Amino acid sequence: MRLTLSLFLLFPLAVFAELKITSLGNTVNSRYDELAPVLSPDGNTIFFCREGHPDNVGVRTIVDGASALRDDQDIWMSRKRPDGTWTDAEHLKAAFNSRTYDFPIGTSADGLTLYIGNVYNKDGSVVPGVSKTRFSKGKWSFPEPLRIQNFYNDANLVNYSLSADERTLILNLQRKDTVGRMDLYVSFLQPDDSWSEPMNLSNEINSAFMEVTPFLASDNKTLYFASNRPGGTGQFDMYMSRRQDNTWTHWSEPVNLGPKINTTGNDINYVIAPTGDYAIFSSDTPGKGKDLYRITLPEELRPEKSVIVFGKVVGKDGQGVASRVVFERLSDGALLARTETSENGEFKMNLPIGEVYGIHAESGGYLPQSTNINLRDGFTKETPIELTMTQMKPGAKMPINNIFFKQGSYQLSKDSYAELNRLTKILRNYKGIKIEIGGHTDNTGNQKANMELSKNRARAVMDYLIDKGLPRANIKAVGYGESNPVASNATAEGKKKNRRVELTILSIEKN
Repeated sequence: MRLTLSLFLLFPLAVFAELKITSLGNTVNSRYDELAPVLSPDGNTIFFCREGHPDNVGVRTIVDGASALRDDQDIWMSRKRPDGTWTDAEHLKAAFNSRTYDFPIGTSADGLTLYIGNVYNKDGSVVPGVSKTRFSKGKWSFPEPLRIQNFYNDANLVNYSLSADERTLILNLQRKDTVGRMDLYVSFLQPDDSWSEPMNLSNEINSAFMEVTPFLASDNKTLYFASNRPGGTGQFDMYMSRRQDNTWTHWSEPVNLGPKINTTGNDINYVIAPTGDYAIFSSDTPGKGKDLYRITLPEELRPEKSVIVFGKVVGKDGQGVASRVVFERLSDGALLARTETSENGEFKMNLPIGEVYGIHAESGGYLPQSTNINLRDGFTKETPIELTMTQMKPGAKMPINNIFFKQGSYQLSKDSYAELNRLTKILRNYKGIKIEIGGHTDNTGNQKANMELSKNRARAVMDYLIDKGLPRANIKAVGYGESNPVASNATAEGKKKNRRVELTILSIEKN
């Protein structure tokens, strides 16, 4: 069955005279057709389909220097240079470029994991679905299928959009509960790495007509899609709607992007940049076929702001440690994203503005490490976040970073629960492990009062861990007051570092 991106943006460029529109240039565009662009969440890598190129796996016959078979699409890639131009497009030599229609649907923030709109079997056959592949040691891995529960599609057209955090998939499908000819659905990544059964986004998004080519912006709230519902400018118009809650069935009234963007033709398949200020699309170019272009978006049509958070996980020797990195919203402990670092421990993630996030790294044989980042008022940090891992052995110390107390209090804030719940889960993997919870303060105030406060904070953490099932006999709480500073108390930053709770491994026996 042919399942492919079979609808594309096809309209004259003159209609955009009032908007800034630029070609991606000859390093990306060619005499062949460039279609279905996907930007990495940092905006620095673009994957796209090129149709009919002689290097494509499915192209076998060349006539007068051009392909005689123009119904094959392979995935190509280009990277953005520091000056904003793009490198020469590269045909990806990988198992996911086959003799059928291969198309990208999303990437990880670092651009090293690619999601593809097919399932690839070892015998060379291709079936409907979604796969992912990881670039490592100079090559792309064999595509691994996503296990989407009860996945089926009664139409021969399918499009997908992957969220920037790689946990949400928007699909246009035709299923038993479809309202019109084609509806938009959502599927979520589950704890066992499967994906939930596609759920209809409801008639607040879907109409009695066709909704296709969805794109979920990096804020994880703003949805762009095409529809041929009545009231549009052309055959298919682009619309925008914002998610109102976490049910994914309540949406703002879809807004037509208007005559400055929509035309009398088919306006579909916009990809919005992570900055939200421009889109990439494919359009017919006289004498050249379809090329990729960039167009500015009016302020009112942009998604909410988000930022790329980047960093590195290292060991005590400063060398990178390959790890799993988890991002949580501290206000409610919600798991927002998880990613694997590169081989040298580097990671990137796109996070919406407006929350405080916990960042947590785990790797076999190491104590987990956490930090947090406050994006409530925006983001100004330009240096990478560094998480230093300590090997899991007696004597190892780890600051428990994402726990919070009010000033002068030993009552745990609810923002602390996610960190302590995760710590409990990890410690359960080690039978007979004995730990010390040590409380520390800065030198503000009375020394005796600081000692008492540090004891009470250590006990509060110990009591929480015991309440979650860790053996009381294996945990002790100690208060050190201001006696063991790790930084100078002469500065506010130093005082902040000294106010801490640490975990020390006293003895350990792995399960």
